[in-house]
Amino acid sequence: MPDASTFELESADGVNWLTLNRPERLNAINQPMAEQLLAYFEARRRDADTRIIVMAGFGRAFCSGADLKAGGQPDQLRDGPNGDWTLRDVMRSMRTCPQPIICLVQGAAAGGGLAFALASDIIIAGESAAFHPAFIKIGLSGTELGVSWRLQRTIGISKAREMLLTGRPMNAAEALRTGLVSQVVPDSDLRATAQSLVDDMLKAAPDALRISKRSFDTSLEIASFEAAMEYEERGQIQMIRQGRAQRG
Repeated sequence: MPDASTFELESADGVNWLTLNRPERLNAINQPMAEQLLAYFEARRRDADTRIIVMAGFGRAFCSGADLKAGGQPDQLRDGPNGDWTLRDVMRSMRTCPQPIICLVQGAAAGGGLAFALASDIIIAGESAAFHPAFIKIGLSGTELGVSWRLQRTIGISKAREMLLTGRPMNAAEALRTGLVSQVVPDSDLRATAQSLVDDMLKAAPDALRISKRSFDTSLEIASFEAAMEYEERGQIQMIRQGRAQRG
């Protein structure tokens, strides 16, 4: 179980509620958080009991990105000069874990926090949400951690590049208009909104959510419509056979 100072985890009825827990630092990412998130998401690959993950943050912000004020301290992020190895693996493990991830954003989702949100499957924004690219404003390239790949596919090339090249934040209303998020609700309603989605998703047949997530991601990579249909059909055949086995 992770240290409560990094994130808290509640498990109930096939759902993991993961809440980043460094509110005094706006849930900024330090080395322990990166390592513990990586261990958590990698452990979900063969976790048949967990069907959905809901990721949120305590306090005023979802996640303000890397903890830049931790410089010189033992828990500072260590990979920076040589590449964001641990955080890159966190993003990969979020996509390769079979459970759909619902991300609840209030306040800032900046830098690495934006990357966490984009690595999820569904983003629900509170009215206070603000999505900050952040990278270019601190002297870095305009993007990292897969943000350019996900953001350009989500909101389109021109808008994504405007956002990444200027470092301008996007508020909740604009995030809804561009399709970055699927809903905007009062901050106080974020958990209830997630619970409503969870309730509907849990009505799916066993393995349907994990096969769907895998198919969605593969469809983003496949170059042809025919290949996408072939892959989707394999998932449906698997579900049909599974249903027959359960009935028979």
